[in-house]
Amino acid sequence: MSIQLWLDQIPTGQYNHPLLTLTNDPNSDLVTSRWTHPDDDKENVKLHEDKLDQQPVIPTEKRRLSALMASPHEEVDLTPRPKKKRRQEPDDIDPPEHFSPMPAPSEDAASEDVESHHSGRLSPTKQLAFLEDSSKPVIYCDFASTLAEMPEDVHTLCNDVQELADGVGVIGFKPDELANITDLDYGGLDHRDRKRFRYPWANDPTQRLKTGKMVSLVEVQEIVASAISFEEKRAHETEWNEDIHRAVIKLALTASNHATSLAIANVKTVSIDPPEFADQKLPKRVVDYAIVLRPNQAIENAWEKLQPIGNAGVKSWNHTTSNNVRSKPITISIETKAPNKSWTDGKAQIAIWTAALHKRLSMLQQPGQASLHIPAMPLLIVQGHDWYLFVVSQQQPSLSEKKKKKLTTVIWQKIDIGNTRNCFDAYKLLSVLHLVMDWAYRVWRPWFLELVGWMGDD
Repeated sequence: MSIQLWLDQIPTGQYNHPLLTLTNDPNSDLVTSRWTHPDDDKENVKLHEDKLDQQPVIPTEKRRLSALMASPHEEVDLTPRPKKKRRQEPDDIDPPEHFSPMPAPSEDAASEDVESHHSGRLSPTKQLAFLEDSSKPVIYCDFASTLAEMPEDVHTLCNDVQELADGVGVIGFKPDELANITDLDYGGLDHRDRKRFRYPWANDPTQRLKTGKMVSLVEVQEIVASAISFEEKRAHETEWNEDIHRAVIKLALTASNHATSLAIANVKTVSIDPPEFADQKLPKRVVDYAIVLRPNQAIENAWEKLQPIGNAGVKSWNHTTSNNVRSKPITISIETKAPNKSWTDGKAQIAIWTAALHKRLSMLQQPGQASLHIPAMPLLIVQGHDWYLFVVSQQQPSLSEKKKKKLTTVIWQKIDIGNTRNCFDAYKLLSVLHLVMDWAYRVWRPWFLELVGWMGDD
């Protein structure tokens, strides 16, 4: 039978498809077919729509047949269409959630900052403010500041460092070595380094070699090339710490005149312990590296008499009970950062660390002694290429001020001591590291031996 003949038979009811039955019964379970226009009988149209909604999914061929039989007055669209959604009137639409009025601040919300304060999640700026307001204040001062009086040992150390930071006597090559390095045919230096190496005040072998040997130019060039590569590829902080910052410290220590008396300690995972050395509101894990004293016989004798620290139950010269540093007195603390890390964060971290160390040192003095005077203490903060020196001192109130003023730890800031962007500035950095390592041996070590010497006495 042709399709045209089949279509012609549909209105007269002369043909019944084996799968479909035409009926005018609205209660029938079969597809309803009415031959009147929908507007002529709204009630039946409604029944027709409801019944269609209840029908099970019909195979494609049946849907096509049903569509053909829908009504002679309607255009037949054989493509399935999703059901249209009823348009919502304005009164039916709920207002969006983000337009809801904000609730009034609750007591919990008001105390959120206090909770953060007590949980150790203070911002670096608030950590610094908290240290300034503590019972034993820690403050940062610029060298020209009038907030604190600079002790003589701080003044001496800073002057010596500043001279090297200005490039005076930072290299110690023999004349023929220097001539070869600065020769135009020598490809090891860029034009800036070649010019700066020729400065008459830069090369002073006699003065330079007092604190350490010259590191070879090849080793310095390798460090500089790696650091430049790290910045270009935006290397992670861990890579900077291990492959650049620690490498520079190790290079300096190996060439130092005191390499057998000092050591590098990795304190990245070390926490202040017991926690009482730092306020509970402050972080306990703070710096990355330390230069420590290798114990001599006097320190080992004192160690035998040293008592365990409070609740920690173990001995330590320092403000931590970590095994890699507890028997080795810390002399220089170093905080390292990648180039894009917060500078303020580093200042807060090293201040917390230093305050806790000072608290521990004050517990080591012989009972009955006068208040402890801690000598100037170098601190280093590194940010990517750039290295900075800070110096810590204590400001004792005079006898007339003791009732009004507190013992204050002052961190003097800061001297740009060099970087790893070029060889000349890298040599400046190495010369300063040799200077502070020399200070650790000549100044800090004798002071510490005197501090704990009473423990070794029989």
